[in-house]
Amino acid sequence: MENVLIINLTRMGDLVQTTPVMAGLKDAFPDVRITLLINSAFAEICNYIPFVDRLISFNMDGFIVGGRGEFPGLVSKYRYMEEILTDINSVTYDCVINFTHTTVSAAIMSLIRAKEFRGFIADNKGHSLIKHPWLRYFFNIVPGRIYNPFHLCDIYIKAGGAAPKVKGLFLEVPEDVFDTARSQLRKAGVRDGDFIIGFQPGASDRHKMWATDRYAELAGRLTGRLGAKVIVFGSGSERALGEAIKMGGGSGVINMAGNTSLKELAAYLKCCHLLVSNDSGTMHIATAVGTRVMGISLGAAYFRETGPYGKGHIVIESTVPCHPCSFHVKCQDMICNDTVSVDGVCRIIEMIKNDSSVTEVDDSPFWEGMQVYEALFSDDGLLEYVPMIKRPVTRDDFFRHLYRRVWLQTLECNDNTITPLNSSEFPHSTSEKEGIIHDEMNALRRLEELAGRALEKVCLIAEEAKRENYDVAKIKDVWADVPLIDQEIETIGFTHIALRPIVIYFKFGRESLEGADVAELAGAACTMYNNLINQLSVMIQLIELVNDNSNLISERR
Repeated sequence: MENVLIINLTRMGDLVQTTPVMAGLKDAFPDVRITLLINSAFAEICNYIPFVDRLISFNMDGFIVGGRGEFPGLVSKYRYMEEILTDINSVTYDCVINFTHTTVSAAIMSLIRAKEFRGFIADNKGHSLIKHPWLRYFFNIVPGRIYNPFHLCDIYIKAGGAAPKVKGLFLEVPEDVFDTARSQLRKAGVRDGDFIIGFQPGASDRHKMWATDRYAELAGRLTGRLGAKVIVFGSGSERALGEAIKMGGGSGVINMAGNTSLKELAAYLKCCHLLVSNDSGTMHIATAVGTRVMGISLGAAYFRETGPYGKGHIVIESTVPCHPCSFHVKCQDMICNDTVSVDGVCRIIEMIKNDSSVTEVDDSPFWEGMQVYEALFSDDGLLEYVPMIKRPVTRDDFFRHLYRRVWLQTLECNDNTITPLNSSEFPHSTSEKEGIIHDEMNALRRLEELAGRALEKVCLIAEEAKRENYDVAKIKDVWADVPLIDQEIETIGFTHIALRPIVIYFKFGRESLEGADVAELAGAACTMYNNLINQLSVMIQLIELVNDNSNLISERR
């Protein structure tokens, strides 16, 4: 592979999380040249990404905001897009990978010269397609997120097809910028040897934010009890948050919200021993420069998708049943915020400062409403968040572990050998022997039967369509039952929430079928139903093996 284009037109945090896939491509193809197409609002941080050979900035705000942006009229937008595409197409790419879900990115993808496309793209009729199994899975996260076992970075790596030799996020802060940051902190009263803790109290959505008064109380305890220095980070609009925390935390708090560029932010974060953060781009920058992170997962933020990526990071999550919120839900009673206590966060920080093990926390009433996780890379090479508090394995835990095996087995085209789940995959189970989820097993077998019937019909169509003078009436007659079968498959998926991920993945596959003629479409449909049957078969076999060794599972009623 000589030339690769990566498209990521979303937020700063998502951009930083593309660095592992770029590292993997550079490791696998040392001579590859990577072009990165990004939202121009985040161009500054790209100066610190070590793998980018060519950077193209796209003014998303100016382009999509009709009448108010830099390109207010249709003609100016067209001319700007023409200039961008001319720049992009000055190179012919071996592969283009689109990590953005927008129609704008899909339109751009369809106008690029490349040998292979992965991700969201528009066909020549304007219909949206998703190319590549792992990027189709990427779109599956939204409706099936509580059963998603994979971090966004690992999905990106799978889509790139090459794992990096060194695991983690990557930003390189020049030594002179780092030295300047340290010098400024000395002027602000930070001494050599001080325990420096960063706070990121803001977030893109207020529902993801731990309460400001809790950050303020935490700052007071850390500066008083631990003698720590606390640096508050944030944008210009978050200065007031910083001032409120400074008032609560006293002279040991430095409010830098609104006073750093992205380049300076990376350097200051590198000076910290720990960052306490809501789900934010700042959290990912800290991870990338080597600073340990304690993430607080609230609202629609879900750490399994976008938590701190790398070994040793900590996440505290609210365990209220409604967490994480569904996207686009605006909660009127943020009870998850109330369950994450200052006492709990402070206790974990004390363990970190004292180099105490955070590998296990006693399940006492003190931790009610919270769970603590530590990030590590498991035997399959992917990030996993291991619960620190011993509690029974729940139904959701069980299916999440199942799906980790199902997707790796089927999307990676591994051999058909199915090995049973074992106790190491449920590290803190206190389970007792019980039967496993009979309703889901019955539904899985019904899905398998339906997929087999549909496969039989589309294979008949494929065979007929190969004939020189195929029988159109026969094809229509055979096809008549297939939409009804598909409808029943979807109904089962949406009435059995634990099976929804498999059914939605199938639905996305069906919507992405493409081909120039009936035989080609029917052949693609055969592959799609075969894949569904394979996924269902793997899940059924895993559950059967667990039933044979069912001391692993218990449900928390």
